[in-house]
Amino acid sequence: MNIAIVDDRKIELETVETFLRFYIKKFWAQYESLIHIETFYSAQDFLMFFSPKIYHLVILGEHMRDILKFIGSYDAKVLFIEPQEDSL
Repeated sequence: MNIAIVDDRKIELETVETFLRFYIKKFWAQYESLIHIETFYSAQDFLMFFSPKIYHLVILGEHMRDILKFIGSYDAKVLFIEPQEDSL
């Protein structure tokens, strides 16, 4: 499984990546070697590497909604990172 995390806010991106890696290690340890996570700090970087059918899950920061139109037509699940109220 290939997962992309795209967010221009470094703290949020790294927090999501850390949580996801911990979750996989704790609950899906037997599949850990089959899960590949890539991080992108901008939509442009992600779109340079994006190809249909590569990513099974794309996690987007709140400012990345514009690229949903582009990737939404492909068979990938998309999640959005919502900021916490105290980080605004």
